[in-house]
Amino acid sequence: MVPIRRELHSPMNLLEPPVNPEHRLILNRVGEFFTGNEAPPLPESAIWRGSWAGSCSKKIAYDIQGVEQSDPPSPADFWRMGLGSIVHEHLHPALQHWLDTDKSVKLHEELTVKIGPNGWGHIDMVLELPESDQKVVIELKTINGTGFKKSIQGQGPRHSALLQGSMYAKALGADLLVICYLAVELLSPGWALAKGFDNLGRFGAEWHYTPDIFVPLAEQEIKRMEWITEAVATEQRVPAMF
Repeated sequence: MVPIRRELHSPMNLLEPPVNPEHRLILNRVGEFFTGNEAPPLPESAIWRGSWAGSCSKKIAYDIQGVEQSDPPSPADFWRMGLGSIVHEHLHPALQHWLDTDKSVKLHEELTVKIGPNGWGHIDMVLELPESDQKVVIELKTINGTGFKKSIQGQGPRHSALLQGSMYAKALGADLLVICYLAVELLSPGWALAKGFDNLGRFGAEWHYTPDIFVPLAEQEIKRMEWITEAVATEQRVPAMF
């Protein structure tokens, strides 16, 4: 039997691109939902966020002043960030299974923490390991396939992620900081085998840092954040030096 020719059953003109807004039944609803989504407000006692770690001084100064962004996150950006939330939710059952089978481990999620005099942040996860008397701060990051591949071939985690995690770990007095990358795209089995990565290494990687590494990084970044805060407060505007 001869298969039906594609052009006979296609509901649209195949010469028109699929990005034509007139063709969007689902995507327009997604765009409407994500337009205007914002981060939760800071407490009155806080001025800057831990998630701003590693950003340029001028951007941080504008954020401190509450200046409206010239390029605010678009629905596409919110979609990308939402994928990270989906990955975190996908991870939760595995963590719960760990907790159910090992009663010595305690897990705290989405903890808020004060950073320095004026900072505030949300920690993804904190593990308490009573047997070793250790407190572990875990900073989860989702990443695309290209970025993930670069990170595991020697580049390591992004410096901004390390600075953010370092400030959280110092603020909590942690014994260990773990930066965990979870890729939204799998590396191919052949590539992973050739590079010496196992099956779990096709989508995940961890970097562990002790206080001798993360404390100096945290202190340096907190000092920078407070310097920017003071400069903005003194001049009542974004300083020209930025």
